Amino acid sequence: MIKEHLDFVIVALVALSIVMYDVVIDVAFSILHLLFGIIHIMYEWFELGIEHAVEHLFHTSRHDSQIITFYILMLIASLLMYWLWWVLPRLYTQFVQFVHQAWKRRKAECAAYWMSLTLGNKLRLFSTAAGIVYLSSFFVM
Repeated sequence: MIKEHLDFVIVALVALSIVMYDVVIDVAFSILHLLFGIIHIMYEWFELGIEHAVEHLFHTSRHDSQIITFYILMLIASLLMYWLWWVLPRLYTQFVQFVHQAWKRRKAECAAYWMSLTLGNKLRLFSTAAGIVYLSSFFVM
């Protein structure tokens, strides 16, 4: 059932995201805040693990193990940046090709779908989108 009404769902979601843009932005920033918090906790856990391992393996003081940990993290960051320098251009070209093909395919599908609709179904699709925009305008402050 969702497969046959996917276009109605897409139109409804686009209309809602346009009308209630403040809610969409708030949800997006909340999700980003949560992700950055999780990444920060994971980084701190990793850093503390390296620091304790260096401290116990080499019997160093806390300050010395922090300095060694800093240089280990700088080495890891340098190797990661070098790897990204080689990988990102290829990933970027593949991503651009994928997006271009998906855009062309979806555009052709939408054009074929629109041409296959009768006048009544075209009016029903348009009125559904207009009704969703109208109803969602009551929730915008």
